[in-house]
Amino acid sequence: MEIRIELQENDQQKEFFLYDGDKKIGELTFSVKDGYMIINHTGVNVEYRGQGLAEKLVLKGIDYAKENNLKIRPYCSYVSNYMMKHPEYQDIL
Repeated sequence: MEIRIELQENDQQKEFFLYDGDKKIGELTFSVKDGYMIINHTGVNVEYRGQGLAEKLVLKGIDYAKENNLKIRPYCSYVSNYMMKHPEYQDIL
C-alpha cells in the first residue's frame, strides 16, 4: 500500500484527497472563511476503513490549520469526535 495525501483547491472548496497508488480512497473537504477552517466531511472507502486513514486526513487538516493560523470548526462528526478525544488540539478549536 502506497498512501499519499494531496491538497486540491478552488475558490469555494478545498479537499485533501487520500490515495493508494493512483486510486482515490478518501477525502477531507473544507472551506476557509473568516479565520476558520470549516471541515464539512471526512470519508474513507469501505475496504480501507479500520486502518487509521481517516485519522491521517484529520492530522493533515490540523497541520494545514496550524500552518495557516486558522481555527477549526468541525461540522463533520468524525472530526468533531476526534477533536473531543484529543485535548491536545483544543487550542485550535
